[in-house]
Amino acid sequence: MGDRIAVMNFGVLQQVGPPQELYERPVNKFVAGFIGSPAMNFVNVTPSTEGGQTVLKNETFSLPVPDRLRASILETGAKELTAGIRPEHFQIVDGTAPPNSATIHAVTDVVEFLGNEELLHVNVGDHDLVAIVDADRRVRPGDVLDLSVPLDRIHLFDAEEGRALAKAQA
Repeated sequence: MGDRIAVMNFGVLQQVGPPQELYERPVNKFVAGFIGSPAMNFVNVTPSTEGGQTVLKNETFSLPVPDRLRASILETGAKELTAGIRPEHFQIVDGTAPPNSATIHAVTDVVEFLGNEELLHVNVGDHDLVAIVDADRRVRPGDVLDLSVPLDRIHLFDAEEGRALAKAQA
C-alpha cells in the first residue's frame, strides 16, 4: 500500500501527497470532491459585510468567515466563492451551537441507517446536502434540524477556477 496519492483530472495532475493532506488541504474543488466518501458538500456563497464582520451568504444562510480565510478572501476580491463542508463534520445541535462554529437550518429528506451512524440527505433552501451523524439521534424524514459545523472545517474555493483559498487550511 502506498503512502502517497496522485489525483488526476483528464490526464492533468491535480495534487500529490499523503491521503490525509489531500483530505484536509485539497488544492482545488476537484480534489476536495474526489477524496472522501460521501463526497464533500459544495454551496455557492457571496462574501459580504454585516455589522463590521465578513460573512459568507447565499439565499438561505449566512456563515461567519473563518479567521484563517479572511485575508485570502480580501486578496482574491472574488464576488462569488464555493464553500465546501464534509458530511462527517456536521453535528446536530439543540439550541446554541458550540463556539467557533456555524449553524445551518435544514429539513431532512432521506435517512440511511448505517448502524452506528446515519447518512442524512437534507434540504437547505434549494441545496441538497449530506451529513453523517450519530445514529442515537434517530432522525426521520421531515425532521427539521440545526446542523453545526466548526468554522475551521469549512473549505473555500474560487467559484470560477475551483482553486482552494488559503492552502494552509487546518
